[in-house]
Amino acid sequence: MSDKPNDASESNPVSDDEPQSEAAVTEQTTADAKKDDSPGCLPAVVAGTLLMGIVAAVLCGVTTWILFQKRAEIAVRTLEGFVPMIEQSLLEPEDKVDVIKQFESLIKEMSAPDYPPASAAAIMQRVVRLPIPHWGELDAVESFVNENYEGDDKERALTDLSRVRKAVQANLATVFDVVDVLEPVAVVNETTGSRSLKTKMTRKDIDQVIERAGLLADRAKIKDQRYPRIDMATILRQEIKAAKTEGGY
Repeated sequence: MSDKPNDASESNPVSDDEPQSEAAVTEQTTADAKKDDSPGCLPAVVAGTLLMGIVAAVLCGVTTWILFQKRAEIAVRTLEGFVPMIEQSLLEPEDKVDVIKQFESLIKEMSAPDYPPASAAAIMQRVVRLPIPHWGELDAVESFVNENYEGDDKERALTDLSRVRKAVQANLATVFDVVDVLEPVAVVNETTGSRSLKTKMTRKDIDQVIERAGLLADRAKIKDQRYPRIDMATILRQEIKAAKTEGGY
């Protein structure tokens, strides 16, 4: 008889470890599946983000409330910073004295502990729009025109300068507009960032100023006529009164 069946049996032995290996694989697969289904650290990240958002919102609210309550104090400090700048400006002496007196009166008034923050904010909104130190610079340009222009050119220049002042008085132009008009005759100190008028203005410089003045007046729809000069102190008084009765912008 042949021994081949026995040989076949010996050549393909059944390992006792195979059932255990299959069970281990199944268990590992189940564990991996559970691991993949778990949320991981996402809930913690979401919770942390929400918590940070809540904290930021609370801090923002507290900061806003503090600033709201301190608006009068901030306004006082701002006005105190304006006074030296006005003292060094080219405003006419009487106009300058009147403007400074109004500022000092405001500072004293706003320093009261019970001064309404809303009123302080309204006043500052209007005051910071006024070209107070630049009013005297317009006077300097006007003086140059009176000395160096003649005939129709002189009349045109003086008319457009008066229209710019009228636009400011009517709240149709701000300090930024006037600064732009005066840019051809201004010099900026690159170190300090301060600006001043050129020590020697030329006819070309003034021509550019007059051109810009006319464009500003046209944009503000100021009637093309010459207007009487108005002091900055008068405009300032007008704006303070409006702020107290009508509020800011």
